[in-house]
Amino acid sequence: MGKALSNYKKDILQEIDGMPSGKLKEVLNFVYFIKTKEVIDPTQSYFWTRKWQKGEEEADKDKKSGRVVGDGSVKDLVRALRS
Repeated sequence: MGKALSNYKKDILQEIDGMPSGKLKEVLNFVYFIKTKEVIDPTQSYFWTRKWQKGEEEADKDKKSGRVVGDGSVKDLVRALRS
């Protein structure tokens, strides 16, 4: 399968050569999806994208530094806003 694998890589590189960055990002996201689909439910795959995980990291930092109203839950936010 070594020759076939080499041909696949060559074909992929030819396909992405000259692609605009937006399309390359889509290809990269698809690669991540393929790599994770065996361990992550495909309906949940968006939550494992780099964009979503970056947002999770930012939220964790906000919680640690006290930049969250209440305990971070919607219920507690509403309670804090009403008081």
